[in-house]
Amino acid sequence: MPRGKLGRMKVETPDEETARRYLLWLPGERLHHEPETLPRISSQALFGPFRSDAPLELEIGCGTGEFLRSRAESRPGTNFVGVDLHVKSLYRAVSGAAERELDNVLFVRADFNLLYPLLVPESLAAAYLLFPDPGMKERQRRRRIFSGRFLQEMHEALETGGRLVAVTDHEEYFCRMVELAERAEGWGLAPDEGFDDSAPQTRFGSLWEGRGRSANALTLVKK
Repeated sequence: MPRGKLGRMKVETPDEETARRYLLWLPGERLHHEPETLPRISSQALFGPFRSDAPLELEIGCGTGEFLRSRAESRPGTNFVGVDLHVKSLYRAVSGAAERELDNVLFVRADFNLLYPLLVPESLAAAYLLFPDPGMKERQRRRRIFSGRFLQEMHEALETGGRLVAVTDHEEYFCRMVELAERAEGWGLAPDEGFDDSAPQTRFGSLWEGRGRSANALTLVKK
């Protein structure tokens, strides 16, 4: 399904208090020109003093937030951050977090490719890239999130032993992920660890599963 069809979702804009609690906007212009003025991606910066020592997990392209909210509910001692660009998806994610009164999850509206300067070295326990846009056209493939630079940046942001989990239904993209991972230094391959199959599917995961399309998961561990 083209990502443009996400705009057909009918969602309500969260009220000011809910948005302030669960949604952080990081404009692309400021990320590009003055990232030093924006909060860093860390438990201390995003969750305040009472949760500053909690482990932090990051989902890149969190969409409507089903996966991240499930993890936040089942692991109250861990902080969770989801990043996405699509506003309506984030509004739905925020609504679900507010309904459950979660205090350990935050959603960020930002272009992840511009977010690298805000990542704090060794601050993440895990990171998830679930069903990213595969970029079917040649010019789109150059903008794929999973890249050599992505692996370098995530290696720096993860703590030793931290996990990077990538899942895709697109065979060519998965093969490219494996190829890049095998070239990158400082990673160990752990194909049977790190991804909770019992957690609710992402919106795209449910869509592809309903159409009989299988997904491949790649789990990397920082050495």
